[in-house]
Amino acid sequence: MIDIELTEPHHVTAGSTGVPGDRTFFVQAQDATELVTLACEKTQVAGLGELLAQLLTRVEDAPATDWDRAAMELRPPIDPRWRIGAIQVGLDPERGRFVLEFVELDLGDDLGAVDEDADLLEVRIWADQDQVRRLAAHCAEVVGEGRPRCKLCGRPTDPDGGHVCPSTNGHGKLSR
Repeated sequence: MIDIELTEPHHVTAGSTGVPGDRTFFVQAQDATELVTLACEKTQVAGLGELLAQLLTRVEDAPATDWDRAAMELRPPIDPRWRIGAIQVGLDPERGRFVLEFVELDLGDDLGAVDEDADLLEVRIWADQDQVRRLAAHCAEVVGEGRPRCKLCGRPTDPDGGHVCPSTNGHGKLSR
């Protein structure tokens, strides 16, 4: 069931709040009358950026290399309507627009059973090609702003740069 549909948004972005290692991620869009914020996972932001980049190649385009990062910031209030469970993206060549559909996460009942017939809420956003170019690049940048990665194992390190690295065979912390 469509909760909100933005056909002419002027702001479409993804971002996070918090510090690396303890961030909460969001997708946000705004038109003349409505600001929609949805909570999501870091992997969903990364996947959204990758999917949009793939769609851009179909129209012989690519993610932006230079864009106004300040304009892509999340806008207050950052009050999510619900958490995203599924993301679908597509291209409508007749309208010359990209469609981004976000479906509410189904948490199931108290026992975790998911109702296959549940009427989950959806947000549909119609974005133009320039918005998608910026969003694809911005998603990758937002995800990349996390903790630095260990040069040996590739896992995130602690804020001070150290961590228990499997490559040291359990012999203590790896330090810079």
